[in-house]
Amino acid sequence: MSYTKQQPKDFIKSLQIIHIALVVTVVGFSVYIALRAGENLFFSYEENRAFLFLAIIVAFIGNLSSKFIYRKLIGQILLKQNLFQKATKFSTAHVFRMAMLEFPALMCVLFVYQSNNSFYFILTGILVLMMAALHPTKDKFEADVPLTSEEKSMLEKL
Repeated sequence: MSYTKQQPKDFIKSLQIIHIALVVTVVGFSVYIALRAGENLFFSYEENRAFLFLAIIVAFIGNLSSKFIYRKLIGQILLKQNLFQKATKFSTAHVFRMAMLEFPALMCVLFVYQSNNSFYFILTGILVLMMAALHPTKDKFEADVPLTSEEKSMLEKL
């Protein structure tokens, strides 16, 4: 997506829409699987231990890798770049961060589908809350991206 012809505030709005779509995808898929399984769902942390450990490990690795990739991509943003280049790189970093959290969440939902064990919904819920907490805002953009004083004043006018 090209940000060169957009206003600076537009990239935040479009990123927020993408963010909400990613969160809603996980929640919607979870609701679909829960409704489909219906009364066959049970709660146990002792059955299918292989799935349990795999889900916990992948969720943990997804969380760590999302933070690592985000920091690495944000670190590539240079002060001398223009605001639109910074916005594009910030958007890319955020989408990658969300994807690294969305994958383990969807995997846990698939484990519910495979085993009918609702325990995996706990991990899914934790990951969805983490995703929701990362909602992109203008303030987060200003805090994470190195901006010149001119760019900061431009963003404050929005």
